Amino acid sequence: MLGFVDNKLIIGRDAFLPISAEIHYFRVPKRYWSICFERIKKSGFRIISSLVPWNLHEEKPGQFDFQGLDNPYKDLIVFLELAREFGFKIILRPGPWIKSEWPDGGLPNYIFADESLIARDHTGALLMAKNSGGVKAGYQPSYLHPKYLSHVKRYVGGLVESIQNYIFPKGPVFLIQLDSEIDFGGNDELFEADYNSYVVTELYPAFLENKYETTKNLPSCYGRAKTFASLSPPTELDLKRPENLVRYFDWLEFKGKIIEDYIRALKERWEALGVGCMFAVSLPPGKGFNIPVSWENIRGEKLLLGASLEFDDDLGQISTRLRLLKSLAGYAWSSQLAIGLPRNSDGAPHHVDYRRQRFMLIMALAAGLKGLNYYMFVGRNHWIGSPLDEDGTVNQSYEDIRKLNLALEVMDLGSARARQSVAIGHYRPYQWYGHITDSGAFAYINDLVKQTFKWLAGDLANLNIDYKVYDIDGPGAISGKGLPDGIKVLFVPCGEFMSAELQKKLAEIVAGGVTVVFVGLIPKFDMLFKQSRILSRNLGVQTKPSYGSAQIKTDDQVFKSIIYGNIQARGSAKTIAKAGARPVGVLKKLGKGKFYFFTYDLSARGEPGKLGFLRQILEENNITPCVSSSDPSVEVVVHTNDKGAVLYLINTNMNQQTGNGARKVVVSIDLGQLGFRQAKTVLHDVFDPETKIQTTSQALKEGLIFEISHLDARIYWIPKK
Repeated sequence: MLGFVDNKLIIGRDAFLPISAEIHYFRVPKRYWSICFERIKKSGFRIISSLVPWNLHEEKPGQFDFQGLDNPYKDLIVFLELAREFGFKIILRPGPWIKSEWPDGGLPNYIFADESLIARDHTGALLMAKNSGGVKAGYQPSYLHPKYLSHVKRYVGGLVESIQNYIFPKGPVFLIQLDSEIDFGGNDELFEADYNSYVVTELYPAFLENKYETTKNLPSCYGRAKTFASLSPPTELDLKRPENLVRYFDWLEFKGKIIEDYIRALKERWEALGVGCMFAVSLPPGKGFNIPVSWENIRGEKLLLGASLEFDDDLGQISTRLRLLKSLAGYAWSSQLAIGLPRNSDGAPHHVDYRRQRFMLIMALAAGLKGLNYYMFVGRNHWIGSPLDEDGTVNQSYEDIRKLNLALEVMDLGSARARQSVAIGHYRPYQWYGHITDSGAFAYINDLVKQTFKWLAGDLANLNIDYKVYDIDGPGAISGKGLPDGIKVLFVPCGEFMSAELQKKLAEIVAGGVTVVFVGLIPKFDMLFKQSRILSRNLGVQTKPSYGSAQIKTDDQVFKSIIYGNIQARGSAKTIAKAGARPVGVLKKLGKGKFYFFTYDLSARGEPGKLGFLRQILEENNITPCVSSSDPSVEVVVHTNDKGAVLYLINTNMNQQTGNGARKVVVSIDLGQLGFRQAKTVLHDVFDPETKIQTTSQALKEGLIFEISHLDARIYWIPKK
């Protein structure tokens, strides 16, 4: 058997935590492979991974060397054989594009000689891919160009012929990653890619024809086209009319389909050669998943979806991105979490903040990360901060990872679950709007996404309320029957355009008994920008845009805020927030449920009045945490399973001073609410196994004192008795 079940990899008869260490055979001298493997194994890993650079093994078309005939760094075969002898299972990441500060991202130079298969930008210029570490990136191929796919077909064929005896079920390679961070070589802005002539004249018209069937069905923004072949992709922004957005949404959707079809083509090539292992796709780091790939169209039992995480990512957004990934894929796995940094291209010293690395890792685990691939676990030239140097020398972070791996097995990470009854809605068309423009008639949507809902997640964390993130327009996320996973309260961004289907579903779940907190302005258009007021009619609410600042008054709080407009509500709606005499917040019962509608920036970002009002809304709906902290900036998260509880303490105050900036915080946990029935309990520090806090369940409920410093993040294991 081969699959991903209950957050574990099932390989044959064995179950594995999806935790792996990356070592690059083509960057580590062969004489050090054994010592590196030995120390990887001692640190608790059972899975390793490696990239495979295409341009190293096929310098000329059809001439392959995977045995190191003229260069020992090419000896993939001996690497796989030695890894098998050490008992490792293997993730192979053969590109075609690998990035990884490797020349041309692993693509052979001979490909670039044929300009017809190179992607182009909106001006028609050849498109350069983007690498890191000051390494030459080369041109970006047009993913679906037949000539490029022909080269890829030959490369994959040569690779499979050489390593077929090492691929599951014959050998240890059980997972193959398809390309790397598929985002047109880092060119994911609206007009950056891809305007290759094959894309523009063949694929784009075919996409529009498949979507609209006849030119009579085309939205008005396309003009009076007689044929689909006469239509060209947008190359400049024209938002004089709201309906013009349709053309840009279609263009983004088309780019997403290119990626879908490319992933499918790669997978089909491997399978056509008899490869029956699992496959993986990696989302780029630092992105809001804004290229609209329909993962539900390509996801399957043997295709995993992962996200790349880097230590210079926005730490505040990592939690939200991982929760969204779980919504999209059903699990949260990082296909690449970088340990360390590439050296500066000028050779200057580069500082690695190990404390920040550990902080990010713990934050990701608290957000529900259930597996990860430690990119550059074994170092190389021009890289610093790896747990192991290329000669096997042990570095600072090695011991932390060894202790964590041991604890993850003991705690059974895969089965540990958070208690979540609140969800934040993610609506991709609003993300796309920000991808298109930061102005226009719906510019407030950027504030709604990048401010209100970005910081709302942090507010919930400050209140110690764990939460999910839903792709609310995704398959199965919302139905007339309600929400999955026992969610009681759903926060939904609301703009003046929204699909008619989603408007209907949102009205249905409110009537069905869910509490929905809408923030923004009520929809009046569907996604073709035709009049659609389904949600407005069902809720009995209308809004009038009026962007600005105002003083907001509720029954108990007064605070300043950005406002998006004001509300007109019919029937039994109760006004609960005003800006002067204008209603900006209402509460109303509907069927078995109720809804709140706010037309101001609900996020608090530490403002006491706003945070208190948000707490009041949650308490009205019986949402109370089983954990608390005397300092709102110290996030307390608990995951539980049959064995016990995993406690995460995270100091989210990035402004706290280093050095002597430690402060004492009272943290309490009600183990009774978590199903514990024991008088005495012990907290085991995962990163300091010698430290044990002996206490009682009652004392823990009343509160224990912890001294918290800058970038402090901890994991405690509380076993059940």
